[in-house]
Order: sequence, then structure tokens, then C-alpha cells
Amino acid sequence: MRSRPQAIAVAAVVLALLSVLNLLFPLWASTVQPEEEIPAVVVYLTVLVGVAGVVAAAGLWTLRKWGIWLTIVVSVLNILDAAPGIPFAPSGAWQVAATVTVLIYVLIIVLVVLPTSRRAFASADRPRSRVR
Repeated sequence: MRSRPQAIAVAAVVLALLSVLNLLFPLWASTVQPEEEIPAVVVYLTVLVGVAGVVAAAGLWTLRKWGIWLTIVVSVLNILDAAPGIPFAPSGAWQVAATVTVLIYVLIIVLVVLPTSRRAFASADRPRSRVR
């Protein structure tokens, strides 16, 4: 059994939780006032990124190399989605939420590229010899 570094475990759990929130986004979007309606394409893309995030978290948890790459792609997409909210959000609370979101996704990227994380994925790719 392979050892999962704590950094990978934390990144996988946080990514999974945030991705579930992305999946729940349509429920929140349905409560928005009609004059502030969120475009359908934004709702669909948010759900799609949420699904990709759950898959990426599973890949991280099982130490699959594609899990790192999918995690980085999902995190960058979420950063690009939240970053405009830092200067342009309608209120200070939304600006803080956007800033925290960006920082959390940056933290996820940092956690998966740490040397201990990279070593765990490198050792996961090596074939194991059987002891007879």
C-alpha cells in the first residue's frame, strides 16, 4: 500500500469540498433576482468544473498522475472564475469571498507540487516487485 502525503490528502479533501459547492451552484443561482439573472452558460460551466474537480480529487486521493494535472487545470479555471470578483464584486463581502477563493485554489496548487507530493506520485508510477 502506498503512503499518501498529508499535503495530498488535504488538497484532495479541500478540492472535493469546493467542487461539491460548485455542483450545488445551480440551487443558489435559482434564488437570484430576475434582474440579476446568471447566464445559463455560467451555471453549466460551473457544474462541469465541479464534476471535473470531484474526479480530480479522486485522482489525487488514489495517487494517479493525471490527478495532479486535472487538479491544476480545475484550480486554474476556478482562479480565473473568481479573480475578477476581487476588484469588481458588488460589495466588500463578495470581494473578500473572491479573494479567499483564489487563495484556497492557489494553496491547492502549491500542495500538489510540493516535493513530497511529487515524490509520492513518482513512486506510484514505479512497478512493484513481488517478494516470493
